[in-house]
Amino acid sequence: MTVKKVIQEIREIINKSLIDLKYEVIEYDVSEPPKTEFGDLTTNVAFLLSKRMAKKPNEIAREIVDNSINFQIINRGNDSLILNANAHISGHINFNINYVNFNNFLVRFIEQNKLLLPNIGQNKKIVIEHTSVNPNKSLHIGHLRNVVVGDSLYRLFKKTNHNAIVLNYIDDSGVQVADLIVAFKFANFNHDNIQKIKFDQYCGEIYVKMNELYKNNSDLIEKRKLVIKEIEQGNTELSRFTTYIVDKIVKQQLVSCWRIKSRYDLLVIESQILLSKLWEKTLNLLKERNIIHYSTEGKNINCWIIKDEHNEEKVVIRSDGTATYIAKDISFAVWKLNLVDDPFTYNKFSIQWDTSILWKSTVDSENTKNSPHENNLFLGEDKPIKVITVIDSRQSRLQQIISRIINELDPNTKNYIYLGYETVALSSDTVQSIGMELDHINKKIIHMSGRKGIFINADDILDELHKKAYSEIKKRNPDFGDTSIDEIAEGIAVSAIRYNLLKQDLDKMITFDMKDALNLDGDTSLYLQYSFARAMRILEKGKDILEEFINQKNDTIRFDLLNQKIELDLIKEISRFDIIIEETLNTLNPKILARYANKLSTKFNSFYENLPVLGTDLLLKIGRLMLVRVFVNILGNLFEILGIESYSRI
Repeated sequence: MTVKKVIQEIREIINKSLIDLKYEVIEYDVSEPPKTEFGDLTTNVAFLLSKRMAKKPNEIAREIVDNSINFQIINRGNDSLILNANAHISGHINFNINYVNFNNFLVRFIEQNKLLLPNIGQNKKIVIEHTSVNPNKSLHIGHLRNVVVGDSLYRLFKKTNHNAIVLNYIDDSGVQVADLIVAFKFANFNHDNIQKIKFDQYCGEIYVKMNELYKNNSDLIEKRKLVIKEIEQGNTELSRFTTYIVDKIVKQQLVSCWRIKSRYDLLVIESQILLSKLWEKTLNLLKERNIIHYSTEGKNINCWIIKDEHNEEKVVIRSDGTATYIAKDISFAVWKLNLVDDPFTYNKFSIQWDTSILWKSTVDSENTKNSPHENNLFLGEDKPIKVITVIDSRQSRLQQIISRIINELDPNTKNYIYLGYETVALSSDTVQSIGMELDHINKKIIHMSGRKGIFINADDILDELHKKAYSEIKKRNPDFGDTSIDEIAEGIAVSAIRYNLLKQDLDKMITFDMKDALNLDGDTSLYLQYSFARAMRILEKGKDILEEFINQKNDTIRFDLLNQKIELDLIKEISRFDIIIEETLNTLNPKILARYANKLSTKFNSFYENLPVLGTDLLLKIGRLMLVRVFVNILGNLFEILGIESYSRI
């Protein structure tokens, strides 16, 4: 019995009123008014009707309310969720909730102790691709935006009973990886990593140096072409060495991803797409539908090309027979949508932080063990209802091309979704605080570039956040042991990163600032965690009272006594949870959940600071303790989706 249920009742009342008064039944909005004095919910139906009739909105509103709505509310009796309605002079029809009945929905939260969501997913398949960082360097803060957006969507889909499958695409056949192989095989760089840093960080430094070497050594550029060709051919000494290096880098990248509690089901290896029959099948489909064409003239002579929405040519297969990244991305999209037979077998790659198995695609069936094909983990016969690809906005043009091609291959497929986001920059204060010196330090923000070596490793930022959190926790809780402080500090650091990257609009560039991320006040994860800890302390103090009340089998919880505006505001905010969940599912924007968690915490803190919970009579005390318990329930579930750690004391 949440706000969604109230809206449903209001719509039933309005629709019956329109029929009774012989008005046209039209589409209209029911939403929260901009000011609380206008009631709990409002509708614009009178405005929309006035545009079709020669009557003023307030006249229509008065007629509907006086001649039908109020009678219906009375006839519904004591069980109605609507207390009353009134016609505002502006023409809006405003409704007030019957909180005596409405508050009873809190009982269901207490009984089930979980988010009361309908079976939205019905175990239908959702495929999410995210992270997909080139395996030639470590992750930086910009990559983490991709990771946390994709991982939070996965958590949300799992929470709503979808069969969510997470893919991490490993581009092991691109130029960036070829640069490393050239470095190790032909430019005398040591791949044993004699430096005391993570191997992915070490390779990132080499990648920068190689770009300088290419400027004065054309032979190395020719070697790069050779490497790319051998990787695509497979089963050569160079291709096997590439697999060794890529696996080594990916394992280190995953350490960073697992640190922020992201997990995956499958690593899809790009070179395997080319070595399997997947590309061949996709190419045949493209030729059959005349989507791909062989160029006999111009700058792309002897290449296979497609044309984008502006009729510009994009090369799919180069004149030397090698495939471009577009070819591989098209094949991958076709596979994700289950439009062709699965050509892969699978090997176990590792065990993840949550003890789940991470699989890796391969075409080497002889060495395949315990293939997930046995339980249709990845494909099976059912097609996914959504395939979501999380990639930054710089890839928007490519994704638009892929979406158009997919639509031409299968006009009935509307499930391929490109979820783009803007990049992340660093504040100059953050760059300085982490001890990095850059020529660009005089700027307010620092844009990152892996090729130029202008970036800060994600682990370095997490380490710095951890250090700051550790110091603050130790100061506030001198009785905590070092191990406990260290665990909490890590959780706070991870939560700060995740929330800071999730609370922003996807289409807005983020400027990450270390100091802001750990602020106790305002829109930060620490503010949410502190609100949760406050609530847990109340429940801990009221534990004996609640247990005694429950042991006496006194099930009369007087939620009708919760009638102060501040607590009603909190109850109403809690009751919006299912609307927020569904809105996030529809828009694929985790920001909605992050903002809701902040608003909910703000309402709770107002309740906490203005109304006594334990210092009042028994029935009111029990009601308010139960309200606090429901708040903890809802915020805890939001934490699980957003990837924020919860603590009873920080």
